[in-house]
Amino acid sequence: MKAFLFLFLLVPGLSIGDETEQPVDPLEDWSGRALLDLVSERHQQYPNVYEEQSMVLIDQSGHKNTRKLRRYSRVDESGTANFLLLFDSPLDIKGVALLAQREQNGRSEQSFYLPAFGETFIENTPGQAGKSEDNFLGTDYSIENLVGDLLDHHMQVRKDDITINKTDYYVVDVYNLGSRAEDQPIRRHYIRKDNLYISRTDHFDEIGRLQKRQTSHDLTNVHGDMWRANMMMMENLQQEHRTIIKINRRVFSADYVPVEVFSESWIVANQPPLYSEYGSGDSSGDISGDSSGDGF
Repeated sequence: MKAFLFLFLLVPGLSIGDETEQPVDPLEDWSGRALLDLVSERHQQYPNVYEEQSMVLIDQSGHKNTRKLRRYSRVDESGTANFLLLFDSPLDIKGVALLAQREQNGRSEQSFYLPAFGETFIENTPGQAGKSEDNFLGTDYSIENLVGDLLDHHMQVRKDDITINKTDYYVVDVYNLGSRAEDQPIRRHYIRKDNLYISRTDHFDEIGRLQKRQTSHDLTNVHGDMWRANMMMMENLQQEHRTIIKINRRVFSADYVPVEVFSESWIVANQPPLYSEYGSGDSSGDISGDSSGDGF
């Protein structure tokens, strides 16, 4: 018995009266919806954001098509969020715009403008024409992907946590409302545990096959706990096509996103950027910080 006790004490990591402490995850029991609410609260809190972006479309042969665009977003005091995506080049899509508004009660309106069709704005019904498999302007992004979906319009189910390339993730599946237990999710979010940022979303087709994979790269801490991705990629795995969006300039300022830019008259007039620094990389109004890679 004494020999056995002596051997027991020699086993590495074991000792009498000394228990190994496991790290406590404060979000261990949180639901999928609660996790996504926290993600939204932490990273989408800044009300006024202006971005200048480059968009690169890459087909299965490796051919590239590059576009320049501007992205405006503004949230007013009532909680209404306005969003505008405006293309500046190449010439054949110059002036094309995607306009969206979302009220605090969840009511959402979306429309897009094609200069070739006159001054008419084409209405889009969220959740129908904007579903994940539809592509906007030949990109691999749907309107819903670009604008973002409302949490109340879907059901979120938390899955087992996972570690990929030494990075820990919370995993949340997203279903259509009224889905049955045997139904397949329409999306799967991977939320980094270290900064609660969604750095990967898998999109599934109607029979549950992986259709598109959306990843965020070059994550930057812009303020407090808020992070932003400086590059995003949507890869259509079934069509072997990719769309990459790179943020050339980001400004957090109400001056850069006044209310009038979200009006149809301002868009139809094809107004130039409010400030002449477009594309110069001038960071005088930018917020920048430490960047972090991702696990993909």
